[in-house]
Amino acid sequence: MDPHNLDRLFIISIWFESMVYGINCVLFGACIYILANRNRRSHRVLVTSCIFHILVSTAHSIISLLLSLQGLTTPSITAVPNGSSIYFVSPTTYMLTNLGLFLCNVLAQDLLLIWRLYVVWNHNWKLVIPSLILEVAHISCAIIAVFLIAQPNEHLFSHNVQAFGKASWSLGLCLNTCVTFGIAYRLWLAGRETSHLIGRNVYTAAMFTVIESGAIITSCTFVMFVLDVAGSPAGFMGFNVAVQIATTTPLLIITRLCLGLTNIGTHFDKSSSPTVTFAPVQIDVTEDSCTYPMSPMSPFATRKTGSMQSFYREV
Repeated sequence: MDPHNLDRLFIISIWFESMVYGINCVLFGACIYILANRNRRSHRVLVTSCIFHILVSTAHSIISLLLSLQGLTTPSITAVPNGSSIYFVSPTTYMLTNLGLFLCNVLAQDLLLIWRLYVVWNHNWKLVIPSLILEVAHISCAIIAVFLIAQPNEHLFSHNVQAFGKASWSLGLCLNTCVTFGIAYRLWLAGRETSHLIGRNVYTAAMFTVIESGAIITSCTFVMFVLDVAGSPAGFMGFNVAVQIATTTPLLIITRLCLGLTNIGTHFDKSSSPTVTFAPVQIDVTEDSCTYPMSPMSPFATRKTGSMQSFYREV
């Protein structure tokens, strides 16, 4: 391991982290505004998730600042050749705490993604159980890697730590990719079944929003994995940015779905006519809905809209 550039890599990662954290603060404000609207009732999972993610991101940013100050201004550290670089990869309390926060944020983001898969597939446990098993394996490998880093006879770039770290990133990539496309595929199916009634796919915006948001954390994990496999310490330093992106993903989905699909919903007319049967299609993360007319005998009206309506209400 070449320690000469580790301090620079750490500072660059902290700089990127601060930029993404600023974006998260804006997204959090937008999400709270959306979810706290008095005319709408939001799912408690979403409110809890938003608050948890921003708290973890804030705590991680503060500890990263303290870690930077400690490593760059402490005389006993800077007096040693490459002392700051060595300190930033040493298993200090600050570093281990940040790794723990990273794991908590990724775990919460993955569980929220699996919950969305459960909702959009009409509460089907057959799809959720394999995802949960994959998540347990993913987080278990990550916890073991962090535990090994804390051991005196191990270090960040040892064989055992790298093996469990690479396994964790591989499982995380697989989980995020499969669950994201599972949600998008369900939305595509629902849109295809309704497009012949209204002339267009009303779920296209939601589908691409889910794919785009999922691609952010997946791309970040992939880049970290490739750098780590290539032997670059930049792969590890990237976790400072990844913890913020794990917050960005769920906040972005809520904001995009509400703001984007509300505009889509303006193309539908609400009606109170007692002679026409309507099937509700949820277009928001809350319980406001827009409807379009359907045949009273349409099987889709009674059988197909349940999971989609739940998804937009609870996503």
